[in-house]
Amino acid sequence: MTNLREPLFQILNDRVQDRGIAGIAVALKPGAKPESVWLPASIPDEPTFLAYSITKTFTAALLLLLQEEGRLSLEDPLVRWFPNIAQADCISLRQLLNHTAGIPDYGSLQAYHEAVRTSPSVPWSFDQFAAATYEQGLLFAPGTGWAYSNPGYLLLKRIAEAATGISFRNLIFNHIVRPLGLRQTFVPESIAELTSLAPAFSRALAADRTARDVRHFYHPGWVSHGVIASTPAEIVLFLNAVFGDRLLPGHCVEEMAILTPVPMPDTSNSPQAESPCWVKPSYGLGLMGDPASRWGLVLGHNGGGPGYNTSAFHAPELGGVSVCAMCAVEQSIQAEELVLAVLDWIAS
Repeated sequence: MTNLREPLFQILNDRVQDRGIAGIAVALKPGAKPESVWLPASIPDEPTFLAYSITKTFTAALLLLLQEEGRLSLEDPLVRWFPNIAQADCISLRQLLNHTAGIPDYGSLQAYHEAVRTSPSVPWSFDQFAAATYEQGLLFAPGTGWAYSNPGYLLLKRIAEAATGISFRNLIFNHIVRPLGLRQTFVPESIAELTSLAPAFSRALAADRTARDVRHFYHPGWVSHGVIASTPAEIVLFLNAVFGDRLLPGHCVEEMAILTPVPMPDTSNSPQAESPCWVKPSYGLGLMGDPASRWGLVLGHNGGGPGYNTSAFHAPELGGVSVCAMCAVEQSIQAEELVLAVLDWIAS
C-alpha cells in the first residue's frame, strides 16, 4: 500500500498544490480495498464532495435494479408517466439513460445561470425546469441523435419515484448505499445537509461574482436530477461493485456498459467529448466510455458544478482498476486530469 500511496500523493500534490481540497482513491482490481490520499494532508478524515453528474451512473444502476424487480422496463415509453411531453410515446427510458431522447438541456441557458447567481438558495421547481427545456420542444426526433441532457435524468428520477412510491434519496440508500455499506454517501436535499462537505468556493453564486462557500448558499435542488455527496473511496467502492457484479447481475452490467454505447458527436456538450485524451467517446447507460483509449476500454463519468468537479473511471484492461478524483477547486484543476494521470502511472 505504501508503494501505491506515494505515487498517488505525488500526482495529487503536483497538480493541486495549495489551491484547495482534493482527493484521489484507487482500487487496483475488483474487490480490492480502495487506497485514498487527499490534500491538505492535515485533514484527519477523507473529505466529502458533491459528485454532480457521477450521480447519473448511480441513477442508471438504480433503474436497472428496478427493472430486475419488475417495477419498470427500460423499454417503457415515457408517455406512461409524462403524456404531455412531445413525442413521449416514442421515447423510452433507455433513450433517456443514453441521451438519445432529444430532451434539451439547461446547461447552456443564460436564464438558468442567472437564476443560480441571483437565487442560489431557491432552486427552480420541476415545472420551471420543464418550461425552460423540453416544453420548448425536442432537439431531434427520439433515437435519431445524441445530446447530453440533465432534464432527461430529472424525468428518470421522477419515474423511479412514481414506480416505487419512494423518494430518490431513499431509493439510492436502499438499493446502493446500504447494500454496499457506504457510510458517507447520501443525497442531500437542503443547504443544511452540505455542512459535512469539504469547503468549496464558487463565483457562480453571486450577482457580483464574489466567491461564496457553496455549503452555505447553494441549494442541491439546482441539480435537477438529484446529486450524490460522497468521497473518492466510496465512489470507487461503488464502481468496483458495479463492474465486479456485486451490485448488478452480470447481464445488467453488460447492458449498462457494453451493449448499448452511442458515439458522442464532436459537437456534443459533454466535457468528455472535448478532451484530447478520448479517441472514440461514447455513452452507455449512465456511463461515459471509450473503447479505443490508450488504456483500452474505460467506463465512468465526470461531474462538475459550483465549487466541485469530479471524475471516476474503471479500466477493465488495466487489471480492472477503478479510480476516482474529487476536487473542491473551481476551474483551476480538473478531476479528470488526476484520473488520467493515475491511469497513465498504472499503465507505465
